Amino acid sequence: MPYPQHHDEQEVPGGIVAITQEDQQHANPVVHHLSVFKTRARMLDDRRVEVKAQQLQAANSYDDWDALSETDKELWRHMARLDLC
Repeated sequence: MPYPQHHDEQEVPGGIVAITQEDQQHANPVVHHLSVFKTRARMLDDRRVEVKAQQLQAANSYDDWDALSETDKELWRHMARLDLC
């Protein structure tokens, strides 16, 4: 049985997310989908993102995680969020 939905919530795989007023005003389904994705990405636990980023980096690079610049680490974290959402 699906969860009851309010006008400011949407059911997505893995639960219900709150949709902001900004996200609700888009009639374009692509923009709406990206807004929902952005909301889901913000809900991810930072520890989970960090672990996934290190796993992705280890599987795709010979560089040591600790030797990476903060910019490179943030790029791996972003790719981890994409993978986790």
